[in-house]
Amino acid sequence: MADGVRRRPAQRRSAEHFERLLDACAELLAEHGFEALTTREVARRAGVPIGTLYQFFDGKSGLLYELAMRNLAILDARVRERLAEREGDRPVRTWADAAVLVYEESLALRRTVTAFFVADFRDTGAIDAGLVRRIDTEMAARMYELGTKAGLAPLPDHERVLLVAITASDGLLRLAHQTAEDGDPAVIALGARLLRAYFAEIIGPK
Repeated sequence: MADGVRRRPAQRRSAEHFERLLDACAELLAEHGFEALTTREVARRAGVPIGTLYQFFDGKSGLLYELAMRNLAILDARVRERLAEREGDRPVRTWADAAVLVYEESLALRRTVTAFFVADFRDTGAIDAGLVRRIDTEMAARMYELGTKAGLAPLPDHERVLLVAITASDGLLRLAHQTAEDGDPAVIALGARLLRAYFAEIIGPK
């Protein structure tokens, strides 16, 4: 139960309840933030008994982790699509290219997926730092796998390098959205430049 999920649904009805609970969690997180989120309210919003929630999840942290993993799966799929689209005219040749691509897709999903930033919790107030680290580490692992499959050379100390990039870019996106609903364009652009400079410093521009 390391991921906070007690059991995964095997039947269609159970799967529907599972997804409704995650949807309700995302809605409430976006509306009220982490501190106001309760399992009882999630169950009420989802229209299922509180006991059903605890059949699947070990509590609030389990819900949040599983929601984050669902969001990361959406990001992973979208980045794979973008990589395939760019194989011809604008291939991803460097880790800087890949990081900016992930940054752009994270921004796009923030605008279209409810509580997408639950993947790092930086829009939702105080939260267990250990949980944030687990989620960011999972994101780093997935992004590294995508990059190496795209033909990029191995990164030195890749987990640390990617965790720094994730934390820095998430912080800038949060800052960009503090003053403008769709994000301050100047701050958003700065994030892409920061990532390119960061990877150029670590592994060079080529």
